[in-house]
Amino acid sequence: MVNGDARLSIDLSSSAIAATVSRQGTRVPILIDGRLVIPPGVAIAPAGDLYVGVDAAATRSLPADHRFVNHPADHLASPAQAPDPAQPNPVDVLAAVLRHVSNHATHQVGQPITDLTVTIPPAWGPRRRAHLSKAAARAGLPPPALVTAPAALAAYTTTLGLTTPENACVLVCQADHHPPTLTVLQTVSDGYRELATQQLHGPHDLDDLIAGHVVATATADHDPLQALVDHTDTITAEEHGLLLESIRTARHQLVQQERAPVMLPTPHHPVVITRDDITTATQPLLDQVPDAVAHLLDAADVDTEHLAAVIVRPAPGVLALTDRLAAATRDTPTIVDHSHALADGALTLTTHQTGPRAAAAQLPRVRLRISDLTGALLIGACSLTLLLQAVLTADITTLFTRVVEARISLPQLGTAGALAMLTALAVAHLAPTTWLAGTPTTPTPEPTTGSLIRRGYLTAAVGGTITAALYGLATGTAVELDYTPYLKWTLGTALPLALCATLIAATAPRIPADALPTWLAMTRPAITHTVTATAGIFLMRAALTITTPVDLTGMPGLVGSCGAALLGTATALTATRTRLARTITAPGLAIGYALVFTYNTNSALITGYLIALTCWGIRLTSNTLQLAFPSVRSALHRLTGHSDG
Repeated sequence: MVNGDARLSIDLSSSAIAATVSRQGTRVPILIDGRLVIPPGVAIAPAGDLYVGVDAAATRSLPADHRFVNHPADHLASPAQAPDPAQPNPVDVLAAVLRHVSNHATHQVGQPITDLTVTIPPAWGPRRRAHLSKAAARAGLPPPALVTAPAALAAYTTTLGLTTPENACVLVCQADHHPPTLTVLQTVSDGYRELATQQLHGPHDLDDLIAGHVVATATADHDPLQALVDHTDTITAEEHGLLLESIRTARHQLVQQERAPVMLPTPHHPVVITRDDITTATQPLLDQVPDAVAHLLDAADVDTEHLAAVIVRPAPGVLALTDRLAAATRDTPTIVDHSHALADGALTLTTHQTGPRAAAAQLPRVRLRISDLTGALLIGACSLTLLLQAVLTADITTLFTRVVEARISLPQLGTAGALAMLTALAVAHLAPTTWLAGTPTTPTPEPTTGSLIRRGYLTAAVGGTITAALYGLATGTAVELDYTPYLKWTLGTALPLALCATLIAATAPRIPADALPTWLAMTRPAITHTVTATAGIFLMRAALTITTPVDLTGMPGLVGSCGAALLGTATALTATRTRLARTITAPGLAIGYALVFTYNTNSALITGYLIALTCWGIRLTSNTLQLAFPSVRSALHRLTGHSDG
């Protein structure tokens, strides 16, 4: 899985919740609890546990002490001040929904969410928008970009080939969520501008209207609304819920067929309804359409001739609504009935709004503290520990006080040089977000994040290389022999990481500013892996050292095997990225390293870790290049026929 931006889009404006993730230009519909869409309802247990994705029809099977919130987003209209203690906080309930969806998205794409887009009803004002932002923050998500449902629908139609010139107008009808809403949009350079919006109000939603008609037909009552009132007064809430569930099922069936059954409460027998029955039942809504369209166009100050398109997200089974809109606007509507249309359309709008890159952006910065340097200090201590152990435990042969031979672990020296470079990278990682001292008092403007990354990683490349070279020279001086073989190992292991640091310094300033947090998390050296590898190498070397007693139990082989197991674990953790791969490879390498550890194999085991560390640097550089040049990466994937998944 390649790292990069993961933009999550959640549709909260429809009758069901849908989510899509855009990652490096690829759209991934998110399966939530194994479903493409989930009901918006939330069940709340007495202890405060929240259960997301509960359908209203399922509430009859909930325990009596559980509460049910049908659509948390609809409850954000209540003021946040002095909330009713007897009712759940709508912000907390919506936060649970957002958290639930984002957890599934994170698990499915294998990386954290870096951007959030939420589709909302057009009538939402500053209060509900602020409540939604609070809910996203409580869910641990980035601040959301809010897109109204009509704009998202209009943007989705552009992917279907429907194009509207700039300054043209579009009428959008969203009828799948009560109450149906009509909106006029004007196409502008950066998206859409809302000119007017109007809701089709009624005393009951569509399911209730159809239920009233069915009851009136079954009881020979010619007044559907009175029949509905009488019906709801004479049946239980559970029976009414079953009737509405049966109505919803029949409506979806009528999209594909001419007739559908509806189950009525006892003692009535089931009835069969047709599309004409749906049209008759929804007549109070349909009768509003001509006047609503006329008033809407007047409010937007446009005529029907100014409408470049009419877009409809239909209500299941209510086919006559599209015909009424076509008659009122004198234009054939474009029907959008895809479950992820609004989530995808919102992504189309937000991903086209490119932000600044690191070269022109500035991340918030704080004063550098000792705690910030803990990671770099630990890695530096590991590097010095391996260097000193290699030098102090060298088996030196002398002839007449002259050193003629020194047996020293060259791979261990190479590891010390590589960790010196890794220390420099750990310090460079802090450069974009910390000050060396307090806030500057000079009038010189603060350098950009891209400039800090460039300076930090170039300095790391140079400083780490110099330190590795000094390690080789110091080793030759300490054993009083030619330093050439030692210099080859310390520099040879550090230079690949130095080259990676140089490439990062050259390309990282091109990373989009909104992707910098993800990149910074990706470039942080893993301290635990480094300390584990150092401990393993230290124990292996100690077990092989002739002059140093390392185990009071008289079992130096056990100490060395434990060290080899630690080194194998560190090698697996450094070479792999996913949790599954680490779970499989870490125990295997730990056991394998422990079994094969001998005096003759310890150098090969250390070399394996050095290869894994070099691969980590190459992978980091590759991911940086992909973030900095996404178009090149997308082109390569198109040529090879691969996708991000």
